Amino acid sequence: MLGDGKIHLPYLLMALVKARFEGRLKLMEGNVERVVIFRAGTAVNVISNLQEETLGRLLVEEGRISEEQYRHLLDHMVKTGQRAGEALVVLGFITPQEVYASLELQCRRKLRHCFRMADFSFELQKEAVPVESVLTTIDISSEVVAAIGECYSVDRLLGEFPVDEETVFKRRAQHAAGGFRLGPAEQRLLNRIGSGNSLIKLQTQEKDLRLLLARLYTLHALDLIEASGVSWPPLQDLELGIEGPSSSPAEAEALPEVEIDLEEEEKPLTLTNVMQASHLDEQLAKKVLTADRDDYFKLLEIDPTADARLVQQAYRDLIKRFRLDKISEHYQSASSRQAAQMLLKRLNAALESLRDDQSCLQYLQQLVGQPAQAAPSPRLLADVEAQKGEQALAARNYSLAMECFDRAIGIYPGEPGYHFKLGLAGYFDVLDKTPAQSPLPDRVRKPLLKVLALSPGHSEARLYLAYISKRNGDLERALKEFKSVLQFDPQNERAKKEIKQLEHQLATRKDERK
Repeated sequence: MLGDGKIHLPYLLMALVKARFEGRLKLMEGNVERVVIFRAGTAVNVISNLQEETLGRLLVEEGRISEEQYRHLLDHMVKTGQRAGEALVVLGFITPQEVYASLELQCRRKLRHCFRMADFSFELQKEAVPVESVLTTIDISSEVVAAIGECYSVDRLLGEFPVDEETVFKRRAQHAAGGFRLGPAEQRLLNRIGSGNSLIKLQTQEKDLRLLLARLYTLHALDLIEASGVSWPPLQDLELGIEGPSSSPAEAEALPEVEIDLEEEEKPLTLTNVMQASHLDEQLAKKVLTADRDDYFKLLEIDPTADARLVQQAYRDLIKRFRLDKISEHYQSASSRQAAQMLLKRLNAALESLRDDQSCLQYLQQLVGQPAQAAPSPRLLADVEAQKGEQALAARNYSLAMECFDRAIGIYPGEPGYHFKLGLAGYFDVLDKTPAQSPLPDRVRKPLLKVLALSPGHSEARLYLAYISKRNGDLERALKEFKSVLQFDPQNERAKKEIKQLEHQLATRKDERK
């Protein structure tokens, strides 16, 4: 859209929604990879290779489990081969409803974190998505609204959405907004734009330029407004069967005002708020989480020697127990309906695989031939070592922490989080041992620079590089580095505070030289 043929993430995601894309969107930046799985244009799962985005780490951050419980969780997963969700239920650390809500929260967080990837490449893989890959349903439009506001600085907004004070915005046809979820602020702005309004006029009513630009960018990406001089990216190159905007600007002339509830406000994305919205039945949540996807006999709660008649009876009993024949009537919340539909699809798949005695025998032979427990993944083993490092770091045993993170890196070298914690331990270790008047050695920067090589958008690594520069008296370099933090984390209060202080110091120093 900038003349370079690049398709920025908000437009890419909305193009996939509009085309009802089914398959995988793989995003890559440095060593960071995230995969968004779509089913008929709806995001149903997000996969990430980052340790900080695992379910266990999320629950620690949310205060639902302790660091000690997290260590037990990792050990249990290594020993049993169970997935995190199932292991959490078995260990009794949190309720099945909390686990299910946490999985939804985890997916939505990972999707928003995709917007931190400012210079990514992507691949599209069209394929049928099996029910086993469906975890939740994510409304892309509402996540685009939230993520642009959270992850974009003014410079980045203007880089991806090149507008100036004279740019005129116009609303598109009413039907273009069908099914999209906007926050109240975006809906108000859409009403104010109407059949035409310029950026400079809109600024008189919105004092925060970054938020105004973020909302305008969102509305443009959702194809709800037209912006003069800003063309759409070459979506036809994706071969999705869509060409660009859905309507002409002239259609906006006769549009009625959008009716909205001005009192409604978007709730923060926290586990508590997701839990309150889900209203998930405990037994249903537990069944979905603990139902072994690779063993249909366990799913149906029957012995492997059961014949086709018992399979069908078990199927009918589970349908009746969980009211799966009347999902829309019995389950009120979207999360409950999603879980019920997921269980129904798994049960249907089990019934199809075990439909007669011969099928049961073939499936049982296939099941017996599988290994009882897959070997723990390198990533899981590395997380165990990293957790030991976390405990050592919290205890200020920096040398032990560095040893643990070194071992984690040796097992799984591509994880930016391990390199960051290694750098953090090294930074505090050197800080303790270096006199206040002496500069920190340059080697302390090395692990943090490695983090940025793996994950250019890692704002915490940038923050500590800036602290090192400030500690060593290189204020201009520190100022530049603190400003780079805001490029990827525009709401980082520590960086904002440091920038304000450094700008004052440098201005004072400049005045003294005159």
